[in-house]
Amino acid sequence: MNYIAHIHIGNHTQTSLLGNFLGDFIKGNVTDKLPQPLADGVRLHRKVDQFTDQHPLVLKLREKFPPSLRRMSGIVIDIVFDHCLLLQWDNYTQQAEQHVLASFYQQLTEFEGLEHPHFKRLSDSLLTDKWLTEYRDRATCLRALVSIERRLNNKILFAHDAYEFFKTEQQLFDTAFSAFYPELLEHALHCKKQLYPLSLEL
Repeated sequence: MNYIAHIHIGNHTQTSLLGNFLGDFIKGNVTDKLPQPLADGVRLHRKVDQFTDQHPLVLKLREKFPPSLRRMSGIVIDIVFDHCLLLQWDNYTQQAEQHVLASFYQQLTEFEGLEHPHFKRLSDSLLTDKWLTEYRDRATCLRALVSIERRLNNKILFAHDAYEFFKTEQQLFDTAFSAFYPELLEHALHCKKQLYPLSLEL
């Protein structure tokens, strides 16, 4: 899953929004790198990604991609699912996305201590422009895909073809997301209970 989904799952499970976001930037053992709430958010992020990558609905969706795009299909799905989540947000939470994302931006503002070039650039950009809600616009998915393509030094050219496939098959993505995401939220709550065995009983 991508940025917005991990933040939303942090809100849904009442775990650290920032910790869930940081999962893409923290490698290895997190216990000695982060405070406990952030470390647990990273652990939840990893469990969410593992569940997503192995889920039959996601695997079936990846098979629908043209062979030339299948290698990058997981990345495309992650980005498009953020778009789907914003469009369907009210189906999964009573809190407006602006409220949840404002809490995330505040946590990001207060965070220090991660030396990671891409994270620094991303963090500065997010705090300056607060652009996550732009994923509601389908064209933002193209910008995200192009950005990833550039980070790969154009070794794999996929962004525009993937975007055209998404535009043509948007109903396919919408249907897969609607079926998959409730299962992911339930799984995240189960994982949260493993991280905090007493917290759901309070």
